[in-house]
Amino acid sequence: MSDADKAVTHELTVQRLAGEMFRAAAWAALGTFVLGVVVSTVIWGTAGLFGSLIGGAIAIASSLGTLLLMRKTAALDPMFVMVAALGGFMAKLIVLLIAVILLRNQSWLEPKALGITLVATVLVTSFLEARASKRSRSQMVVPASEGA
Repeated sequence: MSDADKAVTHELTVQRLAGEMFRAAAWAALGTFVLGVVVSTVIWGTAGLFGSLIGGAIAIASSLGTLLLMRKTAALDPMFVMVAALGGFMAKLIVLLIAVILLRNQSWLEPKALGITLVATVLVTSFLEARASKRSRSQMVVPASEGA
């Protein structure tokens, strides 16, 4: 049975969308991360290197966490998927707040490098994920119900 012959379910739609979003954002996120590390190291030295490595790692983990959450909740009712998305967003904000609080007065890293790399990577990744979602053809079909 080909992919076109399968009944299009909500789960399949969300799975496809998560894959399209990952493919759209993966290389750009890594490129932004590397650029942040190089620029921060040139400007602030070793402290900039450590700050940008931590900031980029948090940003990439945040993006991967969103896509993993989409995949894990795809089989649930759409209402619960939205609840999980809101919960995931809140969890990311809490993790970011904890990281900033714990790392703000550390002398071995540059907080500006952490913040700039984190924000740049999150913005690039979020923009490309949103663009992939908007352009996705997987959402153009009304999913079939379970009994149909």
